[in-house]
Amino acid sequence: MTEKAYGFVLRYTEEGRGLLVFEHAGMPEAGLQVPGGTVEEGETPVQAVSREVLEESGLPLGGWRPAALFESDGQLWHCYVTVPGMVLPDSWRAEPLGPERTQGLRFEFRWIPFEGEETLAGAQEEARRAVGAFLERG
Repeated sequence: MTEKAYGFVLRYTEEGRGLLVFEHAGMPEAGLQVPGGTVEEGETPVQAVSREVLEESGLPLGGWRPAALFESDGQLWHCYVTVPGMVLPDSWRAEPLGPERTQGLRFEFRWIPFEGEETLAGAQEEARRAVGAFLERG
């Protein structure tokens, strides 16, 4: 079974809890996403989420807490949350650092309300609901 690891990067402001998301520049059909991807051979899921977030956003984040684990379409999803210890901009563009770099992709990052109405692509919306339930339990 393929394992996936996704990072739910949160920030807390006067407006409430925010979630870091990105879109593929020029590819609206890819949808709104959180950083993450496939756990590679020899990697733990938490190592994978750190690598994926760094490759996709340029952010060297740690402090990942396991928040949800579920199966979707034959894949095992590991979902982690973190709150960065640094102030991040409201939006930025990043070129992937990993294998996606050769594809000429650019990612446009921004914050959305965690409980907002914008829908994440595919099973990532299911992941957001599972992470939300984790956060509510405290």
